[in-house]
Amino acid sequence: MVPSVMAGLRARTLRGFMLLAAQRVVGLLISVVGGIMLARLLMPEVFGVYAIIGFAVGLGVTFGDLGLGSALVQRRDLDPAASLGVAFTAHIVLALGMGAAIVGLAPALVDWLGLAPDAVEPLRCLALLVPLSAFRMPAVVLLERNLDYLSLTVADTLDTVLFHAVTIVAALAGMGVWSFVLGAVLARLSGLTVIWRSSRWRPVLRWRWADLAPVLRFGTAFQGAALLTLVRDAVVPTYVAALSGVSAVGFLNWAAALAFLPLQVVSIAGKVLFPTLSQLRDDPPRFAVATERALNRVALILYPAALLLLTGAPPIVRLVFGDPWVPAVPALRLFCLTAIIGGTSNILIHALYCLGRADFVFRLNLLWTVLLWGLALLLVPWLGFVGFAAASACLSTTGVLTAMALRRVVPVRVFPHVRIPLVAGLASALLFEVLATYWVHDILSLVISGCAAVSAYAGLVCRISDRVWRADILADWQKLWAVRS
Repeated sequence: MVPSVMAGLRARTLRGFMLLAAQRVVGLLISVVGGIMLARLLMPEVFGVYAIIGFAVGLGVTFGDLGLGSALVQRRDLDPAASLGVAFTAHIVLALGMGAAIVGLAPALVDWLGLAPDAVEPLRCLALLVPLSAFRMPAVVLLERNLDYLSLTVADTLDTVLFHAVTIVAALAGMGVWSFVLGAVLARLSGLTVIWRSSRWRPVLRWRWADLAPVLRFGTAFQGAALLTLVRDAVVPTYVAALSGVSAVGFLNWAAALAFLPLQVVSIAGKVLFPTLSQLRDDPPRFAVATERALNRVALILYPAALLLLTGAPPIVRLVFGDPWVPAVPALRLFCLTAIIGGTSNILIHALYCLGRADFVFRLNLLWTVLLWGLALLLVPWLGFVGFAAASACLSTTGVLTAMALRRVVPVRVFPHVRIPLVAGLASALLFEVLATYWVHDILSLVISGCAAVSAYAGLVCRISDRVWRADILADWQKLWAVRS
């Protein structure tokens, strides 16, 4: 790839990253404020019920997908008039079938998941998300391939705002788990409307096996990994729920949601990198440079956020969310470790997908699924629901296998590019730990301590980084503003 094209691609990637980052910052603020309100309005049992029925619907969404959307983004020779219409036809047929199955089998699913009968109707309503995911796929494919992230950010922001607004209002009205269900369905409908208007693609039903087969080969391997992830996550709504109850599921779901908030930056990077790195997969040196740069930029945000949440978890939970959630603090801290190690590994997973190695990712997911179930079977009876968080943290250390697999294909180095954020993050987290232990006693002191730790992190990053790295960061900003102008 010629340097001018490479520079243009880097600038467009940066712009896409910043647009998504701006949306995620807004969404993050809304999610934090909304999460605090919901934590004070609803009990852990309600969070647990929603997590369990959400797992059932997630199975339907994943089985009805086949990874066709990701396969179409990864392909450079996409013909929207052919492949996209065929993929949409296959997806909508599968999604409608899975949605209908969930509606019909809802009583049996609720009984199998150990829930009360009054969870049947919320599950049936939430099943609408399955066909809605099929309608979302073609528009998202076109927008992502064109790196048109403005429309996607508007849709995602509207989704986040509406979900929390509807859920909070319904919770105030005493609607319990229906609060989450109504919020999820209405939010997805609003976001779907925005992306359809932006993509200008309209439903076309076509069927031609020759157009579907190429994307299906990549898609089934890609979606196989997603299915294994669901099987791995099934530990909580099945095994943990059976041993520790629905409240334990609520604690784990809430702790994971809070601890994994910093992973939004990984999600943003993944969305932007997938179409970008896919265009570099035939140029290993440039592919490696782009991946290493992504690792560094992600670590700059992910590491301090997760480390500060880990060390400040006790006062944050007690003062912000309330005493009912204090039992989840140990799980929250362990999930923070998972976020740090697993988030780094996830960037490498995206790189493997861009290289077309969905088959290898599938094998990794199979290994991780077996290990998580094995660790959970050992630790949950011993530690209670916290045992699952401990199993998750232990499992994240196997991310080294992802790095080893990627290095066999492209010369990517990990530690040199995450060293500075890691060292500065650990030092600022230690400062926060001392302040949280000996000084924090109310919201004001908590905020001041957090600001002091963040300032210390920024100062340390500037102090221990070299001139070349700072110049590279400045170049990124210059390219970003050049594209915007």
